[in-house]
Amino acid sequence: MKKIVFLLSIMTFCSVKAQYMNGGLQNQRQRQMMQTPEKAPEPNFEVEQYLGIVVYDIEKTSKKINLNLTSDEGKSFSDILTTYNNKIKQIKRINSFTLNSSKKLVEDFQKNAIKTRDFSNQVEVQKKLATDLKPISETLKTEDQKLDVDIKKVLSEKQYEKWIKFNKKLNKTFSGE
Repeated sequence: MKKIVFLLSIMTFCSVKAQYMNGGLQNQRQRQMMQTPEKAPEPNFEVEQYLGIVVYDIEKTSKKINLNLTSDEGKSFSDILTTYNNKIKQIKRINSFTLNSSKKLVEDFQKNAIKTRDFSNQVEVQKKLATDLKPISETLKTEDQKLDVDIKKVLSEKQYEKWIKFNKKLNKTFSGE
């Protein structure tokens, strides 16, 4: 009987020791992984979001403002948004070089600033970005104003309020607000 108790206690001791050691090694690995420096995420400047360029999904938008696309108002709403989307796509296509160069400028600055930890040129980059994108911004602003006037004619007050609320979620504002 003493031999069985002795054997069981040794086996238990070995089992506990093995589990502790394995757990200790896992903890050690986790600590090593936590100590390794994480790589900073690659810069990704969304120039279209910065300018407020939105191409509307007509069905989704009509659902958000409770508008039936088969009705007369729905058809005119759909026509207005289709025209607007085509103009915006054309503006993006015409200004693609400027948009791409602005995106590259900001991302290169961000990469360099992360490497060197020198953000002294940030104001200059922001000024250059503002001057490069100002003509595009002005064009977009006039298109947005036209869209707002046309949409206001078609929608009821309640639907128009939902339209404005939907656009605020997209970070888009209209001057008539």
